Amino acid sequence: MEGHTLDISGSGLALIVPAITLGEHHIVGDNRTLNVNLQLLGGPIDLKVTPVRYESLEEDETETGYLIGVRILEMSDAHRSKFAEYVATFQIESQKPKS
Repeated sequence: MEGHTLDISGSGLALIVPAITLGEHHIVGDNRTLNVNLQLLGGPIDLKVTPVRYESLEEDETETGYLIGVRILEMSDAHRSKFAEYVATFQIESQKPKS
């Protein structure tokens, strides 16, 4: 399944996906672990995450599907380094004064 990020932090992600099921399985069920491949500017990274909440975006005017908040469980050391660098850059950009 493909989706995109809405928000990102050092400990989790907000993902927008088209559905909350894969086949007959809910991807947001209790004790679920999801494998996420995140495409960053510095290259892709693989994460293991667990969903902590979700909501339907039926009434949202700009997005469709589902918003899923996930907590990061694990990633390789090399991917953690890339991810931390990306998050730091993202946070610096968001703190710049707007002109």
